[in-house]
Amino acid sequence: MLDAIRAAKEAMATEHLIQPRLRGEREALRVLLATRHGAVLASTAAINQLKALIVSAPDELRAELRKLKRPAQIARCAQVRDRLVQDLEHRMTVRAMRSTAQRIQALQAEAKDLENEILAFVWQHAPELLGLLGVGPITRRPDLGQLVSPGTVPLGKPPSPPSLVSRRSLPRPG
Repeated sequence: MLDAIRAAKEAMATEHLIQPRLRGEREALRVLLATRHGAVLASTAAINQLKALIVSAPDELRAELRKLKRPAQIARCAQVRDRLVQDLEHRMTVRAMRSTAQRIQALQAEAKDLENEILAFVWQHAPELLGLLGVGPITRRPDLGQLVSPGTVPLGKPPSPPSLVSRRSLPRPG
């Protein structure tokens, strides 16, 4: 309550009118970032769920999967098929793992697509941001055929979005 009163008093005391947030490009970038963030969070939750399924899986299935690294576990679980000769617990665990791994793959693909769209958007609307430390990706210039940092990319002709090879500024899903 006190914060609301203080904010109202400050607003009344200002000489200029307060402007609402800009829409358009700023809002477009915000919704892309928020959607990607949601995909990353959902992917992380699904990875945790898959890890829990692996830990509690029947012995032979757990032994097969625990020796693999996470990307290989996800790929293997997405392809695994249940067999009618297995008991009910094994078949349902396999089904749950397959479903969860396929969800992880879909969410990671969605996050990657959104990341590429965000980078293309920034290249088009504010390429000067990409020259800042911790913001800009490493890119491959099609005309130069080499990796260059964003600060060395001429602003007149940024590389096309499909040429992006690494996006260090955005966290990876999972």
